[in-house]
Amino acid sequence: MCTGIQVKTKSGAPIYGRTMEFATNLRSEVLVIPKGTSFVGAGPDPSTSGLLWTSQYDITGLNVMGMDLIIDGINSEGLSVGGFYFTNYAGYMNVRPDEADKSMCSTDLPTYLLSTCTTVDEVKKALLEIKVNKGAHTAAKNPLIKNEIARNQTAVALHYNIHDAEGNVLVVEYMHGELHMHDNPIGVLTNSPDYQWHYTNLSNYVNLTPNNVAELSLKNMTDSVATLPPITAFGQGTGLLGLPGDYTPPSRFIRAVFYSQFVIPVIEHEEAVLQAFHILDAFDIPHGTIRDSQEGPEYTQWTVASDLKSKKFYFHTVNDRTIRMVDLANWDFNENKNKIVKMSINQRPTIINMADHKNVADLVL
Repeated sequence: MCTGIQVKTKSGAPIYGRTMEFATNLRSEVLVIPKGTSFVGAGPDPSTSGLLWTSQYDITGLNVMGMDLIIDGINSEGLSVGGFYFTNYAGYMNVRPDEADKSMCSTDLPTYLLSTCTTVDEVKKALLEIKVNKGAHTAAKNPLIKNEIARNQTAVALHYNIHDAEGNVLVVEYMHGELHMHDNPIGVLTNSPDYQWHYTNLSNYVNLTPNNVAELSLKNMTDSVATLPPITAFGQGTGLLGLPGDYTPPSRFIRAVFYSQFVIPVIEHEEAVLQAFHILDAFDIPHGTIRDSQEGPEYTQWTVASDLKSKKFYFHTVNDRTIRMVDLANWDFNENKNKIVKMSINQRPTIINMADHKNVADLVL
């Protein structure tokens, strides 16, 4: 269960944000990957390697299960790619043995696109040159894949949310062995069903508006003999009556569209980043409110936002709401000898007792 949005500053600078929900602890880390790093894609079967490639751009983002691969991140050119769970709908490609070296698995794709593309248009062209296979990960042939997902020998059901620095957005889906690409100017993505279904479903909510509704006028209510009071709203928000409030992907998609469309644009980039986090807070799933008999409770593990113009990657986690940031444009790659850097996100929050503040007198209004 993931929810992705885009908001823009008044000048049109795009900010991409998303939540990450899962029942299993994903053990995510921050990765900073320098250009020049080599990768090996997972092949269509455990005995075959996939595509070999070298990163042309610096990348940062979050991984899952210890992988040296990014599930959501940004590159030095302002391209952002995120993988979203696409259960019961993802269907990857059949790959012949002679095509294996042009293929990769579903969890390879975000890192591949981030390391080789700069814009949505380049992504569209790149996807036509590769195949995403439905085979198994192989730790033996791909030393970069050494995680629990790899051991189950199945592809992970994902579709992809791709944003560039000019505000262009693309949804990429593999269904029934075929590639589908959808331009997505509204910038929102959740999970199953497919993007086209979600877009069509917006027609069920054409009545929604941020403007409050006036009082209801009924026949005879204005008669001099009528003693009943006028029919008015109980409070604010009448324009959004009927907005679905549950956590299913269709409902989250509708809410994410209207929140991100109706929010008032701000001027500063950092203010827009905070605005994206504020919107995504509305999709936060407390641990235990959604339960699966087999997988256990699903909950929001982390939330990210990417400033695509400034090349800054922001995040906070379930255990620490402090927003942390990697400034990719000003990262010193020489300090770590151009190697992949991994950083823990398992911090605990700092709770400040205002009465203990050394300058508490300066804080009193």
